[in-house]
Amino acid sequence: MPTLSAESPAIYHRIHRGQQDRSPGLLAIGSFDGVHLGHQAIIGDLVEQARQLNCCARVLTFYPRPAEFFAPGKTLPGIMGWREKVEFIASLGVDEVLCVPFNRRLSQLPAEKFIKDILVEQLRARRLIVGADFNFGRDRLGSVAMLQEWGPQLGFEVQVAQTVAVQGERVSSTAIRKALVAGEMDHASRLLGRPYSLSGRVVRGAQLGRQWGIPTANLNLKGRRLCAAGVFVGNALVDSVRIPAAINIGHRPAVDSLPRPVLEAHLLDFNADLYGKRLEVELLHKIRDEVAFDSLELLRKQIETDVKTARQWHAASLPE
Repeated sequence: MPTLSAESPAIYHRIHRGQQDRSPGLLAIGSFDGVHLGHQAIIGDLVEQARQLNCCARVLTFYPRPAEFFAPGKTLPGIMGWREKVEFIASLGVDEVLCVPFNRRLSQLPAEKFIKDILVEQLRARRLIVGADFNFGRDRLGSVAMLQEWGPQLGFEVQVAQTVAVQGERVSSTAIRKALVAGEMDHASRLLGRPYSLSGRVVRGAQLGRQWGIPTANLNLKGRRLCAAGVFVGNALVDSVRIPAAINIGHRPAVDSLPRPVLEAHLLDFNADLYGKRLEVELLHKIRDEVAFDSLELLRKQIETDVKTARQWHAASLPE
């Protein structure tokens, strides 16, 4: 269903929704994982051109990422959850965001039908903005060259997005995923154009931290695989206010060895009740990897050390 606010972009989870009222417009297509600086440049260009032409600016993206669909569990996890991605894209000034399931039916659609049925008939694209390596259709046989060949016949133009570089490095989702796995948070942030963050609803955990006087906000990540793992210094955004925090992402081997990672954030000098609220957490600096401890007492002492490290890091980062 589309959003109902007149000031917000419409968000669709099926391509056919709203088709009857869809006007011709400009369309950017891609996975947009992380919505990094390169993606932001594409979407910014899309919005600017759409405003000049007085037409609709649309973004088409997918969940899961096609790479994850074709090789589940064998690729690095996505940088963002689909909800985070859609919300960020929507904040960039577009008129419509279509975040559609990438499933077997879509993966088997011939490239020719993808162009004719989806891009032209349903999305009414008059100009496409895509990356140079964009492939689509069954067996990934569709290419930018194919779009450029078919465009004049079917009434659309093709614009190939320019590469964006930061300090001489090409910005890419692959580079960001590798930086997150390596714990290089500054590197990831430079390519993203903002701190790497995760969000979810606060749920009740094991309550061990509360018993030790180190309460944590536990985020429900809904079973997501994550690139980042370990103990971090960061911030929790509470009503748009950044609260310094020490954050653990992992499987809690000393407690219950969960099959999927959980995120636990201890907000420094903050005591308000956050249960049930949606919380965004920024990861700024990695302290250490997650390790197993022989006792809960050793775990408690290490958490106290991590909290002290987080305080020192934040204090050292304050402007003079």
